[in-house]
Amino acid sequence: MRSALYLILALCFISGARGKAQNTLYTRGIGQYPGDEAENYNPMPAGTDDQIRNLALHRTAFHSSSYDYNLTAQLVTDGITDTHMPTIYSGSTSQGGELPKNQRLYLIDHNPVTRLPIQGPEGWIQIAWSGPISLPAFDSLLFGFDVQGNESSQAGWSIELSGSRDGSRWTSIRKVTGVGIPGDTITPAYKYFLPGNHRVIPMKCIPQEGLHYLRIAFQAPAVNWWNIGGMETFLEGHKVTFLTSSTFTSAWMDTGQEQEWVSVDLGGPSQVREVILDWIRRGDGCHLQHSPDGQRWTDWIAIPASADGSRDMLIVSEPVGMRYLRLLIDHKNTTPAILSELQVMGTGGKQWRPKPMDPPGDHRMLLSGGAWKVQRTSQVREDGRRLGQSGFDDGEWVTATVPGTVLSSFLNVEAIPDPNYGDNQLMVSESYFNSDFWYRNEFEIPQHFIRDRVFLQFKGINWKTEVFCNGNPVGTIAGAFTREVFDVTDFIHPGTNALAVRIRCNANPGGVKEQTAASPDLNGGVLGADNPTFHATIGWDWIPTIRGRDAGIWDDVLLTSTGPVTLEDPFVDTRLPLPRTNEADVSISVTLVNHTGQSQTGTLQGKLGAVSFEKDFLLQPNERRLLQVNPEEVKGLHMSNPQLWWPNGYGDANLTDVFLTSVLSSGVVSDESHFKTGLRQMTYSGEEKALRIYVNGIRFVPKGGNWGFSESMLRYRAREFDIAVRYHRDMNYTMIRNWVGMTGNDAFFDACDRYGIMVWQDFWLANPWDGPDPDDEPMFMDNARDFVHRIRNHPSIALYCGRNEGNPPPSLNQDLASLVGSDHPGMIYFPHSAEGAVSGYGPYGAMPAAFYFKNRATEKPHSELGMANIVSKESLDRMMPADAQWPVGRMWGIHDFCDGGAQNGAAYKKLMEINFGPIDNLDDWLSLAQFRNYEGYRAMYEAQSRNRMGLLIWMSHSAWPSFVWQTYDYYFEPTAAYFGVKKACEPLHIQWNAATDSIEVVNYSHPDALGLIAQAEVFDLTGALKWSHRMTIDSRIDSRQNCFVAAKPDGLTSVYFLRLKLMQGEEVLSENFYWRGPGTEEALGDNFLLRNAHDNDYSALRNLPKVPVSTTESGRQTGGGETGFMVTLKNTGDRPALMIRINVIGEQSGEQILPVLYEDNYFSLMPGEEKTVQIRVKTEDTRGEKPVIRVSGFNVG
Repeated sequence: MRSALYLILALCFISGARGKAQNTLYTRGIGQYPGDEAENYNPMPAGTDDQIRNLALHRTAFHSSSYDYNLTAQLVTDGITDTHMPTIYSGSTSQGGELPKNQRLYLIDHNPVTRLPIQGPEGWIQIAWSGPISLPAFDSLLFGFDVQGNESSQAGWSIELSGSRDGSRWTSIRKVTGVGIPGDTITPAYKYFLPGNHRVIPMKCIPQEGLHYLRIAFQAPAVNWWNIGGMETFLEGHKVTFLTSSTFTSAWMDTGQEQEWVSVDLGGPSQVREVILDWIRRGDGCHLQHSPDGQRWTDWIAIPASADGSRDMLIVSEPVGMRYLRLLIDHKNTTPAILSELQVMGTGGKQWRPKPMDPPGDHRMLLSGGAWKVQRTSQVREDGRRLGQSGFDDGEWVTATVPGTVLSSFLNVEAIPDPNYGDNQLMVSESYFNSDFWYRNEFEIPQHFIRDRVFLQFKGINWKTEVFCNGNPVGTIAGAFTREVFDVTDFIHPGTNALAVRIRCNANPGGVKEQTAASPDLNGGVLGADNPTFHATIGWDWIPTIRGRDAGIWDDVLLTSTGPVTLEDPFVDTRLPLPRTNEADVSISVTLVNHTGQSQTGTLQGKLGAVSFEKDFLLQPNERRLLQVNPEEVKGLHMSNPQLWWPNGYGDANLTDVFLTSVLSSGVVSDESHFKTGLRQMTYSGEEKALRIYVNGIRFVPKGGNWGFSESMLRYRAREFDIAVRYHRDMNYTMIRNWVGMTGNDAFFDACDRYGIMVWQDFWLANPWDGPDPDDEPMFMDNARDFVHRIRNHPSIALYCGRNEGNPPPSLNQDLASLVGSDHPGMIYFPHSAEGAVSGYGPYGAMPAAFYFKNRATEKPHSELGMANIVSKESLDRMMPADAQWPVGRMWGIHDFCDGGAQNGAAYKKLMEINFGPIDNLDDWLSLAQFRNYEGYRAMYEAQSRNRMGLLIWMSHSAWPSFVWQTYDYYFEPTAAYFGVKKACEPLHIQWNAATDSIEVVNYSHPDALGLIAQAEVFDLTGALKWSHRMTIDSRIDSRQNCFVAAKPDGLTSVYFLRLKLMQGEEVLSENFYWRGPGTEEALGDNFLLRNAHDNDYSALRNLPKVPVSTTESGRQTGGGETGFMVTLKNTGDRPALMIRINVIGEQSGEQILPVLYEDNYFSLMPGEEKTVQIRVKTEDTRGEKPVIRVSGFNVG
C-alpha cells in the first residue's frame, strides 16, 4: 500500500512540472506569485525562540497619514534611528497656495508635461526645502511653461528668479525681460516631445549654494493664462534634482490631524516587555494600544513626556501578549509629529530563514535561494572587495529573494505591506528604496563541479551593477535587458565561495504618482532617460509608482562549468520555397569561443529534430569564430514535409529540439547547448501603407492585446507565464504586443512558442510625451543587441517596433533597423507603433458597440484600443477592504478606475446609467458591469472584421489589481470580457453588426467552409421566440460576408434578445447572443468622441425575476496534471437566465479555485434551454480539494 501511495504522489509531482521537478503538490494560492513552490525562492518562516529581541525590526507598519511619500510608516521599523530633522519639501503657487501631496512634486519632477495652471498676466511659483539640508547647488535653470495670450502684443514682460535661506529675506538671482509673449517656442536641447506653445526661459547665474527657498515670479501683460511645467536645474552642465527622495531620513511624519497613529504587525503572538520610541519631534498626548487581530484595540499605556522629548522607554513589569501594537497621537495643535524608530522588545513574533538552494547539476549551478542577503548601502561601510569575501558578518541584513527585486525581498519578509492591496503602496517609503543596495551570497561548490572554465551568469538585473567574487571585482552590468557572463575561473574554488553585487538605482527615478478618484495623474516621466529599464514603474494610468523602480536581481544567477571551448549565440534560420511549404532549408550558426592561449581543434556536433550533423573546427588562441552549417553541407537540413510552426488558429505550434555540442579532438565534451525552436518563415507586404503579415506564406491576422508589464514586482515565473499565455490561446488570440519591451523573461517567449501566440516586440521607448529619449545610447544598443540574440530563436517573434506612438531618435532608429536586419534576418522593423503602416491611439474608454463599427474598423493593424473592465466580488475582496468598496471612490481610483484620464471612468459610469438606470449598491454594480465588459470587448474585435487587419487591445493582461484594460484580472479570474473576446476572435464566427444591423459571417483562419447555415432568432423579454431566419452560405478563409439584416417584428418588448448560430448540418460552429434595447439621446460626455456617442436603454432587464438553473455534472476525469469535467446547465424557469456565471470552488472550503479554463461562461439561456460546458482545472491549483461549481448570474436564483 505504501509503494502505491508513493507512486501516486510521484506521478502527481511529475504531471505538474514545467520542465523541472516539483517539490510540492499544490501551488501557493490565488494571487501568490511565484505560485509554484519549485520556482519560489522566498524566505520561509522560521521557528521563534525565547531570546528577547526587537520584534518590530523590519515588520509591516501602517500609518493614518504621512506628510509625503518618503516619511512613511515603514521607516519606524527599518532599524535606523535618526536624530536630525528630515528634508521637508513644499511647493506653492500664487493662486493655488500650498500644493496638495499628489501635485507637490509637479514643479521639480523633471517632467514638463505635469503642469500647474495660473490665470491672468502674472503670478509666481515657489519651492522650499526645510530642515538642515539646503537645496543642492546650481548655476543654471530652465523655466518651462505654456501660455495663451495676445501674440501681437509688444508689452514688456519679466521673469525673475529669487532665492532665500529663511523664506523671509529674498535675493534676486536672475531677471529676464522682453516684450510680447515670454520665451521661445523653439525648445532647446530638451529630450521631451512638447506641445507647440511650450516655452523655456534659460536662466544662468553664479553658483547658488545654501538656499532653502526658490521663487520664480513672472508677469506679462500679453498673457492671460500660464501653465507652469516646472524647473530644471543644472550645475556645470549636469542635471541637479530637487526631489527629496534623493535625501534620506529614517522617520515617519504625520500631517498634524487631530488624531494620528502608526501601527506595527509583529507577525505572530508575542510577549512584549519593553517599547522604545525615538522621536525627532515628539507628538502630544501619546498612548499605546495592543490588539490580537488589528481590529479590536485595547488601551495599554499613556506615555508621559520624557525629559528631553527624544526617547521614550516603556518597560512593563510582566510581559504583555499581543500581535499588533499601535501608537496613538492626539495632537493639541497642527504641528506634525516625527517618529524615527519604534522598537518592541520581547519574544515571539516572526523570524525567517532562507529557502535552500537547489542541488547543483554536473555543470550548472542555479544560485537561487540559499544565503542571499540584501542591505541598503547607507547601512554598509565596507566595499565590494570585503563584502565579496566569505565570512563577512551579514547577520543584520535582510534575507533576500533571488531572483527578485529589492522591493519584493522586503515584501517577502513582511518588512512592508503588500503594495498591491488597498492603498498599502502609500505606507512604503520612496526615499528608502531610492538607493543603491548590496546583495551578498555564500555558497558551496563541490570539487567535481569545476572544469577548465567556470562562468558566472546574470540573466537580468536593474539598473546597473558591480560584481565581486571572493573579493575580486569581476565586472559591471548596465541596463535591465542584457545578460552578462563573467569568466570567474581564476576566482572560484571548491568549498565556500562568496558573491557581492552592488545594485545601482536609477539615475532619474522621477517622482511618485498617486492616483485619485478624479485622475490617474500623467503617464511616465523622466525615468525614460535611463532606458533600458522598467520605465512603467514610474507610474502610468494602469500601474502605480513602484518604490525602487524594480531595482534588483530580477532574473536568474547561475554558475556553469565548461571545457576550453564554449558555444554562444546559436541561431536557426528557416527558408521556404513559398508559396510551397512542402520543403524547407534550415541553416544553423553558432559562435565558438576559445578561452585559452592555445589552439583548439574539435568538432561541432548537432542535432535538429531527427537530423544529425557534424563540422570540424580549428580555433586560434583566444579566438571567437562564427561557425555555420547549411543545407549544402548537410543534406538533412534540406527537409521534405517539415513540421512547421504555426500560430494559434492556423495550425499546430510544432517545436523542434536543437542540440549543439563542442567536442574537443581528445573526445572530451567542452560545452553543450539545448533549446527549442520552430521552423517557420515570416514575410510581409504593405510596409509603407498598411502592414500585412504572412506566416509560412499564409496571411496572418493579429488578434490580441498589449502587455504593459508582466507583474508589478516582476514575480512571474514559468507557471504564471504559462497560465497567462494559455489564456490568450483560449481566447482565440494570435498575438501579444510586448509593450515598450518590458517583459524580458525567457519563460514568456517559451510560452508564446508553445501556445502559438506571436509577439510584437517593442524596444524600450515609450511615447515621447511619456518620457525623454535615453541618455546613454550605446548602453541602449548593447541591451538591444543582446536581447535580439536572446529571443531570435523563438518562432513566436513576429516583428520589431522602435517606439510606442513615436519615432526613436534618428541615430537609434538607424541602429535598431540595422541591428534587426543583420542579426535577425527576415524580420520586419518599423519605427512607430501607431503611424505609417499601422494605426493606434485608442480610444481607451468605454464606448457603445456601434462606435467601434463606425469608427474603428481600421484599414491598418490597430495597436491600441481599450476600455475599463470591472472585476468580480471575489477579486474585489482581494484588492481592497470591504469599507472601501462602495460607493465607487478613492480606492477605486488608486486601482486605476478614475473619472478622468484615458480610462474615462466617468463615461463608463454614465454608460452604465444609460444602459441600466441608477445603481445604488455594489452587488448590482458588479453584476451589471459584466454586461458592459462583455459587450464592449466583443464589439472591439467584431468591428475589426470588416478589413481583418488586426487589433491589439489596450490591454489583455493586468500587471496589478486593476479595474481597467484587462481580459482576466490580476488573480487570473476571467471576467465577462474574456468570453466576449473569446467569442469575437473565433477563427470562424457569426456576428451582428451594431452599425448596420447586418448578420455577418467572418472567417479569419478556418479552411474554406461550404454549405454553412447562418441562423438568427429574436426573443422577447419573456424568452418567447418572435422571429427567425436562416440562409445557406459559403465562407472562404480571410473573408467577411453579409448575410441578411436582423428584423425587429411588431409588438416586440422594448428590450429583446438576438441569438445567432452558424451551423454545418446539425453541428454548431459558432453562436452569439446579444441584448438590444431602445436608443437614447443622452450623450456620454462633452468631448469630441463622447458628445455623439449614444447607446441603448436596457433597464427593463432589471425587472426580470430570478430564475432557477439546474446543473448536472458528467465525464469527470483526472490525469495529466488536470481535472476536467462537463457541466450541463438548464434554465428550468419561465424567463431568460442572463449572464450565467460558473465559478469553480473547493468542495470543502467553498473557496474559489483559480486559474480555470472554461469552455464558455457569462452566457444566457432561454426558458427550457440547456448548455454543456467543459471545465479544466490543474490539480496543483485545487489545494487538495475536489473542484465543484457554484452557479450565479444576473438573474439566476
